[in-house]
Amino acid sequence: MVAQASHPELISRRSYKIWFARNYRTRVANTLLLDNALATMGAGLPSAMMAKLLYPGRRVMAVCGDGGFMMNSQELETAVRLGLNLVVLILQDDAYGMIRWKQAVDSFADFGMTFGNPDFVSYARAYGAHGSRVESTEDLVPVLQSAFEQGGVHLVVAPVDYSENTRVLVDELRNRVPAPTQA
Repeated sequence: MVAQASHPELISRRSYKIWFARNYRTRVANTLLLDNALATMGAGLPSAMMAKLLYPGRRVMAVCGDGGFMMNSQELETAVRLGLNLVVLILQDDAYGMIRWKQAVDSFADFGMTFGNPDFVSYARAYGAHGSRVESTEDLVPVLQSAFEQGGVHLVVAPVDYSENTRVLVDELRNRVPAPTQA
């Protein structure tokens, strides 16, 4: 992964990766790492840690869903112990959002896809990391900038609402593709 110091490196997973792939414009090659539909969960934090170890002078941010983050969240201890400067953005929907959304699109019952989360700010502090919660869209950029400037391991929690997924990623795409003609 190659990036200049002013460009964050993003490691993202799951439903929001579609939004990043469509809308995040990189300025330097290989500064956005996506798992490309391999259904990987839990790799965001460890991948970001390795990116930071490989490129200690560069800004690194892991973008994780709450479900995927919890699969390897204990690695916060490792990141703190190694003295990494790392920002972890958790997009919290209290569900396995991508799986839940795909099942809904295919008219499957909503079963077993939601869960409870810990207080992520307290969770971060328990490992010796910093924690903060984004309360509004306007707060996101300042909170992330502050986390990068302060150094250390920062867990930033942002609530998300994936209700637009079906409209933007299914309905609008379906309307762009002409229906097949019958011969």
